[in-house]
Amino acid sequence: MPAAAALPEPDDVLECYGQTCVSLEPLIKKRMRDMESGQVLEVRADDPTARLGVPSWCRLSGNALLATVVEDGGRTRFFLRRK
Repeated sequence: MPAAAALPEPDDVLECYGQTCVSLEPLIKKRMRDMESGQVLEVRADDPTARLGVPSWCRLSGNALLATVVEDGGRTRFFLRRK
């Protein structure tokens, strides 16, 4: 896990607690579409399958996954940079 100081400063935060991984993709896609190139989106999720799904979505969409932070309670924070 990266140190807190090393985490990028997000331009926007998308809280997806309680959402299934399958429902994350359209939510992330819509939010990223509203952002400018180079901006950072922090996605917060608690579905364990998001740890595979979000990185896969980044690879397929061409957006960069800058960091993944796994927190207590099964919550995960993803930092994505829009292409």
